[in-house]
Amino acid sequence: MLSVLLGCGGSDEPDTDLPGTGPGESKCGANGVLLCDGFEQASVGGAPDPATWQVQVFNQLGSISIDSSQAHSGTKSVHVVGTGTESYRSVLFTTTQPFPPQNNSFYTRVFLRAKLPMAEGHSTYFGAGSADNQRMVRIGFHQHVFETNLIHPDKEYEQLSGPWGQPSQGVQLQPNEWHCVETFFNGAQHELRVWLDGTEMTGLHVTNWNVGLSKWSPQYAKAWFGFETYHGEQAELWYDDLIIGTQPIGCGG
Repeated sequence: MLSVLLGCGGSDEPDTDLPGTGPGESKCGANGVLLCDGFEQASVGGAPDPATWQVQVFNQLGSISIDSSQAHSGTKSVHVVGTGTESYRSVLFTTTQPFPPQNNSFYTRVFLRAKLPMAEGHSTYFGAGSADNQRMVRIGFHQHVFETNLIHPDKEYEQLSGPWGQPSQGVQLQPNEWHCVETFFNGAQHELRVWLDGTEMTGLHVTNWNVGLSKWSPQYAKAWFGFETYHGEQAELWYDDLIIGTQPIGCGG
């Protein structure tokens, strides 16, 4: 995976010098915000700011570009398309700064819009992990519901937002609507928490992956967003108003 980013300060007022700052991003200057991008300064049809993000498209099976047809706030978002029929595809935009976070813990908040419903196969929307990719935590879907999984050396652990094979009892992302997804990667206490539109998905509150695993958190060195599939799923997604910080961010602003 891939490359770089900015930090933003802790003043009480929005910092209009922050890359990507646009209308509706009132939290960019809040205390604890380390990264804030609404993609307003990027050019339509081009990639997200290369001074902030590095793009990876595995075997050219998909695309990432700035789009003006959809936006949560302002006029632009990042449009991610995963194409092809191969079982594995990766279309990501990744940052390494402002990592490593203090106490190996941080929050992310992103507004996400999907054209298609969550499918049966296992796929990822975003995640975070170690510099060598040997340890990572990924948030996406499996069996038509939100899911998270841990890649640990030689092993993989999964936790669904509901019972296996019972989508109606899990948490689903509704297509063609903007949704706020916030995540706490609590590496200091080996914990993961995820919220959808301000409500915690309790099935994804992970401490030991239901197997008594301890001290499992990666040493977080980067976070990434986009689409990665392991079962040939298709995707068309939009990302906007993305924040990484040291404190809870919430869905307002």
